[in-house]
Amino acid sequence: MALPLLKGVRVIEMSLLMPADHVGGMLADLGAEVIKVEQPPNGDYVRNLGGILDPGISEFHLFFNRGKKSLAVNLKTDEGLAIFYDLLKTTDVVYESGTPQSRIDMKVDYESCKKIKPDIIYLSFPGFGFNGPYAHIPAHGWGVAAFSGTSPIERLPDGRLKVGAGGGGGAGFGGPALCAMAISAALFHRQMTGEGCFLDVAMCDANIYAQHSQAFKGLNSYPVKVPQRPDNTTTTPIRFTYYACQDGKVLAFQAVERKFWENFCRAIGQIEWIARGGEYKLGGESPSAVDYGFDQPELEQELIKLFKTKSMQEWVKFLGDADVPVIPGYTIDEVVQDDHSKLRQQVYEYDHPGFGHVKQVAFPVTMPDVQYSAKPAPWVGEDDEDILVGLGYSQGKVSELRNNKIIL
Repeated sequence: MALPLLKGVRVIEMSLLMPADHVGGMLADLGAEVIKVEQPPNGDYVRNLGGILDPGISEFHLFFNRGKKSLAVNLKTDEGLAIFYDLLKTTDVVYESGTPQSRIDMKVDYESCKKIKPDIIYLSFPGFGFNGPYAHIPAHGWGVAAFSGTSPIERLPDGRLKVGAGGGGGAGFGGPALCAMAISAALFHRQMTGEGCFLDVAMCDANIYAQHSQAFKGLNSYPVKVPQRPDNTTTTPIRFTYYACQDGKVLAFQAVERKFWENFCRAIGQIEWIARGGEYKLGGESPSAVDYGFDQPELEQELIKLFKTKSMQEWVKFLGDADVPVIPGYTIDEVVQDDHSKLRQQVYEYDHPGFGHVKQVAFPVTMPDVQYSAKPAPWVGEDDEDILVGLGYSQGKVSELRNNKIIL
């Protein structure tokens, strides 16, 4: 089951593509009933993005839309809009990711919804927010990344420009997580006050927020007295890096605090190494909080030799027991196969009707005695009839709406 934390909360999702879909995915994993309102006949085209496994089934769809119900209804018709308003009366939260004017034109914006459900919580998650000179511009994730400084610009040898490595994705994980947190807080606020609210979360703002350190440098001119790491070094940190082990596997070594470096030196029987280091000093007196160990090539070579004397798991056991921060250096393919991830219930297996057996990562929050599970990502309009009957529509009316192509 999903976590029971938002059980009883009904959410209407009006979104396309990954960042906004992820908001509803998180809410569903927390136990909310998330109804994805989609435009028939094709719905959210995330079903055909991100590696198509079967027609209408992609890895993105299986992940971002799991746990949700799908109501395919044509909101551009009066009958379709009436269905939306009927559903709205029983709903706690609406969130959407379109441009502000598009929602106003469709009469599903906050002010329109508030007239039907005065205490509605309404979150808007467009690329550039609900106001400002760019608010009217439709957004893709990469455009949001370009504007907010997270997409590097590279130039090809012939002078053409291209998107640099890591330049995709709008708001990544942080933006959807901020939205889910804001919605949860708004639900608490409504419980305390009886009031709904409008929440404006721009994907670009979430990206800017995530770059607070870089932004500080752009906003201020204070001199840095103790750098995080020394500038213009030609060597690597030796206390905060990877080391190859006897079995060819890689260990992530992080003994940058003095206490951990001392624990390490004692564990390996090299007490004299404790004094070896280049601690950065503030005013020539107090050591900084960490010592990365730059510019120590001789000690680096000794460490390289040392770590090749045991297997990676032997080092993890030996140094972990000595209170030294070490951990396997994995690829994502390796970490999902590790017993630790499985014990933490971070691998979720289920049978998808019409497709087959699927393994995915689970929601990264666990509770005692709660075994994670989720409803498979729905087909377009899969829940039309159940939702409408639950709202009091007769079977005859449902058939009439289907025949008139208002629903699927």
